[in-house]
Order: sequence, then C-alpha cells, then structure tokens
Amino acid sequence: MTMLLRCLLLAGFSLGILAAMPAQAQYQSQYPQYQTQYPAQYPGQAQPRQPAAAGPVYAQSTQAPPPVAMVPAGKPAAADDPAFWAFSAGWFDLNKQKDQAFEGRIEYRAAEKFWIFKPFGGVMATSDRAVHGFAGVLTDFYFGRRWVVTPSFAPGLYYEGDGKHISNGIQFRSQLEVSYRFDDRSRLGLSFNHISNAGIRDPNPGSESLAITYAIPTDKLFKW
Repeated sequence: MTMLLRCLLLAGFSLGILAAMPAQAQYQSQYPQYQTQYPAQYPGQAQPRQPAAAGPVYAQSTQAPPPVAMVPAGKPAAADDPAFWAFSAGWFDLNKQKDQAFEGRIEYRAAEKFWIFKPFGGVMATSDRAVHGFAGVLTDFYFGRRWVVTPSFAPGLYYEGDGKHISNGIQFRSQLEVSYRFDDRSRLGLSFNHISNAGIRDPNPGSESLAITYAIPTDKLFKW
C-alpha cells in the first residue's frame, strides 16, 4: 500500500511538471531578446532583472567621446577699429594768437585701409565764420589696448569769412592726435594741427589749433 501511494504521488508530481512546461515556454517566448542577451545559467531559470542601460564607458571602449563645445577665452580687442564720426572743439590760431577764435570740427573716418592709410574727410568752422573743408588720409598707431596716436594729412579749400586771412583758398591740414580708447572702441583725445598753403603763395602765415576730440563708431552713433 505504501509502495502504491509513493508511485501515485511520483506520477502526479511528474504530470504537474509536464503540465507547467508549456506555460513556462510561453512566458519565455514573450521576451526573446533577454534570452539571447542574458541567457540563464540554468535551463528554465527565471531571468534576473537587468540594470538600466548606462551611457558608454569610454575608458573601456575604443569609441571616442563626443567633442565638447569650448567657450573661447577672452582675447584682446583687434587692433583695427571700425568707421568713426569724430567731433572736435578747440582753440583756433593758438600759436600766433592774432585771430583767435573758437573752432568746431566734424570728421568721418573710414574703416577701410589702403596699406597703412585710412581715408577721412571733414569740415572745420570757426566762430569768425572761417570754414575749411578737407579730405585726406590718416593712420593709427596703437600702444597697448588703450592708447592710439593718429597722424593725418589732408588738403582742402579754405574760406576765411571774418577770420584769419591765409592768402589763398587751398590749404593743407597736418594733424597729430593722441587718444584714449574705451571698451566700446570710442575715443577721447587731444589733437594739434597746422594749416598752411605749403608755400604755394606768399605770404603763408598759416595757423595752429588745439582741440579735444571725441570719436564714436558709426554703428553706435546711429543707435542713439
């Protein structure tokens, strides 16, 4: 009796195992990718939970890491400047002091460069109604980020009005300007110039002027 009971229990247990095998096969068929990537150590063993996929470990891979965008470090301002409008106010006939007057001047200084020269042009007027329109070339010499020395030369036409008589209408302007350059490229400087006819006609008294000049980039001027 005992032997028969043991046989019946063994048979029932075997049938239970056989009945459960199709369900296990169905469960495994739903996740074929885990079967191929993470095979069970033992047939029929439940699959362990896999950790979430992490980013590539470049120290263990031959794949190069993606490039990282670098923020460029600060660099000094470029030597060349943009175009300017320059406004000056000063003392006319400083040296001779015979026909002294207030001088106002406005200039356009181009950004284009031809070798070391930049074209510019302007007009000067005094409180005695003298007027000098001129056009010529200038060049900038930079000393560090801030200081600029600007010599210039420009022929032009002079109308004396009630001011100083300078013999003829063709006058040449020679000027030296020393200016301080701000972060926005504008400049504040001091200029000294000489006007004469270069010996074309006698007499040639000439005249000198001392002026304060503020030069502002054209793009900033028209934003005001």
